[in-house]
Amino acid sequence: MIALVNVLGSMSWDPGFRGFLTVVLAVGILCGSIALILGTNSGARLGTLLAVSALFGWLTVMGIIWSIYGIGWKGQAPTWDVRDIVQSNPANPTMDSEVKKANSLPVPGDGTLPDPVKVREASALLQKEFPPERKTPTLSELAAVDPTLEKTVDAKLDGWKLLSTSNGYSGESQAKVAEEVVAEGLFKDATEFTFLDGYWTGGEKPRKDDSTIGRIIFKVTNTFDRPHPPFYVAIQLQAVVPQEAKPGQAPPTVVRDKDATVYTVIMERNRGNLRQPAIFFTIFSAIMFGVTTNMLHRRDKLAQLQRAAVAGAA
Repeated sequence: MIALVNVLGSMSWDPGFRGFLTVVLAVGILCGSIALILGTNSGARLGTLLAVSALFGWLTVMGIIWSIYGIGWKGQAPTWDVRDIVQSNPANPTMDSEVKKANSLPVPGDGTLPDPVKVREASALLQKEFPPERKTPTLSELAAVDPTLEKTVDAKLDGWKLLSTSNGYSGESQAKVAEEVVAEGLFKDATEFTFLDGYWTGGEKPRKDDSTIGRIIFKVTNTFDRPHPPFYVAIQLQAVVPQEAKPGQAPPTVVRDKDATVYTVIMERNRGNLRQPAIFFTIFSAIMFGVTTNMLHRRDKLAQLQRAAVAGAA
């Protein structure tokens, strides 16, 4: 009761109470007018049954649309859950994580992966996209321009794959990492560090057929392919060399501190339940629609039997 009073006390007339009363009035006018028409034409009991069955039929259709597009009554959206933050010393690059699968991840300076600078110098395309006077690119950034680089790097990773910056998960996961390391007090803000490479492993089986039929088959089969293996993403970052921006000039080029600690943030994808409420709502509405229409059907059959009995007696 106190919680209800607090909620009502926090509402203002506009748009709180005004919006609430507008919705109530609109629903009352719509439902009231329909109920009046059905009640006067078909009787109160039959009119109510017709209105209820029509309502649940409409709710079923609406629930199907909600379930398909993930709109309307939503559940928890997919998020990234941080599983571990590993600190590695560049002088002795090692990985010691609580997530066993992450222990095979490379660390800058361990010699596992090619030098991004040398990779850039070997390609005219990469030199054009990443001029030497700018920030030194990472392999993830280079792979966004030259996708063939991903296969080269993936071959040197033990079950992991390079997360290109063109991947849709890249920006989302980096934003989560930036929020986490600042919240943990590792850095004051996002200007004190720079992102290195990112890696991913697990998750859903990739689609191999890009044709229309292949996409449909994958969508159907993937829906019932449960459970999916855990989907991990590892984002590495390192502190930058402090630089003072001069008034009237462009911000200085970011330079990472190669002697600073390398942080590897391992996250697991939480798939959430975005469509679950809409699906349950659809099932409930469909059941109620079936029950009410069945009542109408049985009533019609009973009315037919009664009319036939009266006609036979006459």
